[in-house]
Amino acid sequence: MEKSKPLKKFIYGILIRRLALAALVIAAVFSLISYNQSSDMIINTVVKVSNLKIAMIRGQFREFIKKGDLEAKQALIQAINYPPGSRIRIPEGHYVYAMIYENKGKHRETYEDSDYPELAAVKQYIKNIPASYPDTDKLEHSVIEINDRPYIYTNIRMIANTKQSPIYMHAVFALSDYAIELVRKQILETMLYVFAIVFSTTLLLYPVITHLTGKLSEFSSSLLNANLEMLEVLGATIAKRDSDTDAHNYRVTIYATRLAEKIGLDNKTMQSLIKGSFLHDVGKIGIRDNILLKPGKLDEQEFENMKDHVNHGLDIIHKSDWLRDAADVVGGHHEKFNGRGYPQGIATDAIPLAARIFAIADVFDALTSHRPYKEPFSFEKTMEILEQGKGSHFDPELLDKFRQIARNLYDEFSGREDDRLKQQLHELTGRYFQSGIDTLSY
Repeated sequence: MEKSKPLKKFIYGILIRRLALAALVIAAVFSLISYNQSSDMIINTVVKVSNLKIAMIRGQFREFIKKGDLEAKQALIQAINYPPGSRIRIPEGHYVYAMIYENKGKHRETYEDSDYPELAAVKQYIKNIPASYPDTDKLEHSVIEINDRPYIYTNIRMIANTKQSPIYMHAVFALSDYAIELVRKQILETMLYVFAIVFSTTLLLYPVITHLTGKLSEFSSSLLNANLEMLEVLGATIAKRDSDTDAHNYRVTIYATRLAEKIGLDNKTMQSLIKGSFLHDVGKIGIRDNILLKPGKLDEQEFENMKDHVNHGLDIIHKSDWLRDAADVVGGHHEKFNGRGYPQGIATDAIPLAARIFAIADVFDALTSHRPYKEPFSFEKTMEILEQGKGSHFDPELLDKFRQIARNLYDEFSGREDDRLKQQLHELTGRYFQSGIDTLSY
């Protein structure tokens, strides 16, 4: 059968979409990781700056208290704004609130930046934090968030000696707009770098992957075409064995497929229907000539032997993984809707849908075709006979659907044995076998 070309194009389309999606997911994951790392790096830098600042404040505060020239509040204010009168602010931010307290939580003095717009929220946050009393000079800090803005909260021991009660301090360092913007800028740049690297790598790998995929597609198409050619060879073999042409196999397969399209059969079942239709009588290879080629009517024993062709056919197709799904038609094409068929005598929905479809196509072709023992029936006579088998031999709903397309099928294909049959079947196999990525599984 002819090679269908859309497979490679289809695979490339799937490949592009999946590579793009994979690149997007990978870029997003690494961007998130980079986001967290960049944010942490900048925050940690600010923490170090604020810790250095608070260490300087503590050192100056101790000096002022030691001299005894200043009250605690004035010492705190001057220490925070040291050197005197400068109110120096580093680019990363500044302390906007600080509270000195003694052991047991006794409040001593407070410093606050009255110009800071979020001061009330900061004070409320500190108010809700229970007092704690570090037993060393080690600085305790944490990154907090107030009204969606990052701050650094510190708690330290300012003074601890035997002459007076220990003094502690809560303090809040507010990150500047510069620091926050630096975080955002760094994150954005990092994310852009990650996306650029991932997509550049994807673009570099794409030609290699498409080349390998193209080879795989070609191998798959070659294998599929070999399998489809095997259908024709087996079909032609049994036709020769049965003293007939293989046109019957083509016609019944086309009829069955057209009916399946009419009812909207899914692609997978359509594939098994095509295989089974073309090979429905493959088991006749195992029937002796004196029965298979007998010119007259078979006696009861001979007919029983003829029935064995169904099991012979199942044995043959089960030796091939690719043909295995043809079993519905090969094993069920002689079952009848009323349960009086063979070999199992199953009825109605117990008969596979593909077999019920094929039964109509098979009888329709037999009635409209020339045989050594009869002339072809007219379309009207054929439909009359089919109607008589409605509900007994044939599925009534399927027969009603077939009646809607039967006339066109009769006019186009009845009695034909030319290349038009092969052309039509090749179009069908190309449509249902080579149009999807699942073809590669064969």
